[in-house]
Amino acid sequence: MAYVVKEIIRSIKKRFEEEGINLTIEQFFILNILDNEDGLILQELAEIVDRDKSAVLRHIDGLEKNHFVTRVKDDEDKRRKLLLITKPGIKVLEKARAVDQQLDKEITEKIENIETKEFEEALANMYKFLSDQ
Repeated sequence: MAYVVKEIIRSIKKRFEEEGINLTIEQFFILNILDNEDGLILQELAEIVDRDKSAVLRHIDGLEKNHFVTRVKDDEDKRRKLLLITKPGIKVLEKARAVDQQLDKEITEKIENIETKEFEEALANMYKFLSDQ
């Protein structure tokens, strides 16, 4: 299973490069999270991705450098900085999601002797089992 995951990640990286998408896999995950949960602080994001704050901060710095993310002061607590996805960030995320969805489509077309729905349910069950531990 780990080899399959590694190859999927390698394929996504390669396709991002081919499409001129200037994102790492980690940045892609972070943008997806910020798109779904806008206004997180660094600590909350680090907890979601299960990484230390300094590692997440390096990814945020890269995203901010490319104008995909911005940090703004929280109106309720001026010491806190909220992480927000920008319009260029949304644009690159949409492009990256399209690449990801195309790869997903190609992979599922290759599955033989297993119904795709059953396969996706099995993966969802594996994810739930692992995330509940």
